[in-house]
Formats: sequence, C-alpha cells, structure tokens
Amino acid sequence: MWNGIKKINICVNNSLMEKNFFKIITPVFLLNIFKNNPEFRKITANINWLFLDRFVQMGVAFFVGIWVVRYLGPEKYGMLSYAVAFVALFGFIAKLGMDEIIVREFVKNPEKKGDIFGTSVFLRLIAGFLAVAFSLVAVFFVKQGDFLVFGLTLIIALGFIFQVSDVIDFWFQSQVKSRYVVYVKNFVNIAFGLIKISLILLKAPLIFFALVILFESIIILIGFIFIFLKNKKDTFNIKINLSLGKQILSDSWPLILAGAAVSIYMKIDQVMIGSMLDNKSLGIYSAAVSLCEMWYFFPVIVTASVFPAIIYSKKISRELFINRMQMLYDFLTWVAIAIAVVATLFSKHIVGLLFGEAYIQSASVLAIYIWAGIFVSMGVASGKYWVVENLTKISLFVTFFGALINVLLNLWFIPIFGIIGASVATLVSYFISGMIFITLFKQARIVFKMQISALNIFRFFGYIRKIVN
Repeated sequence: MWNGIKKINICVNNSLMEKNFFKIITPVFLLNIFKNNPEFRKITANINWLFLDRFVQMGVAFFVGIWVVRYLGPEKYGMLSYAVAFVALFGFIAKLGMDEIIVREFVKNPEKKGDIFGTSVFLRLIAGFLAVAFSLVAVFFVKQGDFLVFGLTLIIALGFIFQVSDVIDFWFQSQVKSRYVVYVKNFVNIAFGLIKISLILLKAPLIFFALVILFESIIILIGFIFIFLKNKKDTFNIKINLSLGKQILSDSWPLILAGAAVSIYMKIDQVMIGSMLDNKSLGIYSAAVSLCEMWYFFPVIVTASVFPAIIYSKKISRELFINRMQMLYDFLTWVAIAIAVVATLFSKHIVGLLFGEAYIQSASVLAIYIWAGIFVSMGVASGKYWVVENLTKISLFVTFFGALINVLLNLWFIPIFGIIGASVATLVSYFISGMIFITLFKQARIVFKMQISALNIFRFFGYIRKIVN
C-alpha cells in the first residue's frame, strides 16, 4: 500500500507532484514519514516484491496462456477450463478463510508461532483433502460418463493438498520478508511457463497440461520448505494445538462464507456453460473471459497504493475522506471505461490476433464482458470504503446477492442466448449487486452516489485539466 507513495517520492519532482493525481490525494505527512522511517521503507520494499510477483504471474499467464489457448483449440481448452473452474468452486473449503487470520496470529503472538504454524498446516491439510473429495463427488454427478473431465478435475483438485505451502507464505508475510516467496514463485512461474511451451512444441496431449498445474503446486511447496528452513533464524517446536485450531476456525467462518460466495460469483458461469452447452462453447467463452480479467490487478494495486492516504483523510474530516474516495472512484471508473471502449471497438481484431480464427466468436463475448470491469473497479474501491467505515457485512451481503443473481440469470439466459447470454448475465449481475442492491442499505447509499458521480465525464475532464495546467 506504500508503493504509490514511493513512486511519487522518487520519480516526480516537487513542481510536478503538485499536478500529480496521487499527490493530490496523498498527505504530505506520509511522504515525510516514509523518508525518515526505515520501517516504512521495509514495508514498501516488501509490497514492491508482492507487486513484482503479480506482474510476473500476469506476464507469464498472458504470453504463455495465449499460446496454450491457440494450441489446444476451443474443444480441449473448454475441457481444461471446465475442470479448472469446477475445482475453483471448492477453493473456499481448502482455504478455510484463514489467510489474514494466520498472518494476524503470527504477528500478534510470535511466542506461539510453533503452535500457530503446526495447527495451520494441520487444518489446511484436512481442508485440502475435503476440497478434493467434494470436487470429485460433485463432478461425478454433474459429468457422469465423461472420464476425461473427471480425470482432469482429479489431477487439478489434488493441488489443494499442496496449497499447505500458503502457511509458509503467511509466515514470511508476518516477518515482512515476502521477497523470498517471490523468488520461488517467479522461478516456478517462468520454469513452468517454459515447460508449457515445450509441451506445445512436443504436441503433448491435454492431460499433460493438467499435470503441469498440479506439479506447479508441488514444486512451490518444496521451494517454500527450502527457503523456510534456510531463513528460519530461531528454532521453534512445530505442534498441533486443537484449542487454537477451534479459535482460528471460529474467527474465520464469516470469511469462509465470503469465499464461497466469491467462488460462485467468479466461476459459476463457466461451470454452467460447460454443463448446459458443450466444451467448445466453454473454450470460446473462457478465452474471452481470460482477456477481460487480465487487467483486474490494476485497480487492486492503485487502491492499495492510495489506501493510507484515504485512511488518514478520515481522521482529518469526513468531507476530505469522501472527496478522496470520489477521486478514486472517478479514476478507476474512467480507466475501466477507456479499456472497455477500446476492447469493444477492436474485439474482432484482438481475438483474431491473439487466439486465431478458431476463437473468432469470442469477440462478441469480449465486447460485452469487458464492461463488467467498470463494476469490478468500483467494487474494489467500495471494498476500501467498507473497511474504513466498518461495514464489511454489507460487502458480504452484496457478494452473496450477486452470486445468486448470476446463477439465476445464467439459468435463464444460457439456454436461450448461449455464451452471449452468459456474458450478459455476468454483466447485469455485477451491475445489480454492485450498484442497485447497495441502495437497500442506508449506510451504503453514499457509495451509490459516488458511483453515479464517477460516471460524470465532465468531472473527470476537470481532474485532467487540473493535472495538465
């Protein structure tokens, strides 16, 4: 979250800073604290490593992913996408909503790190096996007789067991040493990207690409264990504490529910297409979705960068807080609109260039689905508002309602309009849940007002004029 502050402090001189968007919403005191406080510099460096990890992942996913999509073709890519999406529906079981809680416990109770580490590993292992079991039982009934999809699901779902590596990741986060984790992840991402390219050149069958997903999880776990043992300066006894486990689960159950809603919200459209239509249609749809979601990391990074300034503004005055939130909504909204306009106008050219003629039907999906990015960006900004105002329960209700609307609209639209109907269903569900549903909550109506104001192009041009002049 201090990454944006670092960029401002280093890359922009004093005269230009007065005209910079992020300078406008960043209090001077934060810049001074950063200069004089080595702890903040340490935090900034840690977050920079996390951002580097995201950029490398996105880069490999984009370039290698496009090659894989072209090689497999719509039919086989649809099968792989179905297995990945189906398994993702049960990811909330494997995670148990424990991520932030484990980091919190490591930071709050360092003297109990052995108990925390052992208990977390134990819980994640059990949860991983449960997630595998639920995935296999569900796909057996949904895809009866389709042994290839069942096999793909089995292979990919086994990765849940090796996601116990997350506990080591959380330990490094608590020590503000994420660079070690990034070393491993970047190495594995690049190495397995090269392996995927080799599989394409060798014309490997589909099953090998599922195995790559599984073995990537295994190698990450091995790498994490290695760096953990190498960088753990003090010795501590790793053991299972059942009472601590109950406490962690007690704290995490709301996050488990939220994770379930998010999983359904994000993947149910692909699962329903694969179940109600065919693998080829899903492959065409998934190719377009992968492009639309490629840039979603941007609003997350921007929001995290300016979040300290937003928190501080609340302490000064509510008016200043709302003004800075409005500027964030404006900026993210018009970046999303610009991307959506370009993608819509050139959808056929983009799809043809990246995926080839076999996926040309993806252009129609891209031209519709890309507009959901507006509501995704608004949702990221709203998430910070909910946190600052302590209204996270509203976020949970919105997510559950959005998932429900998405399912119902897909059940209605897919049989009639096919993959176009699925893209419309997703777009409409994002709009209804993210903008309309929140008006039912009195405390959230100001968010609706900020979202509507963000769509005012004259306001945005006003900001641009201030920056340029």
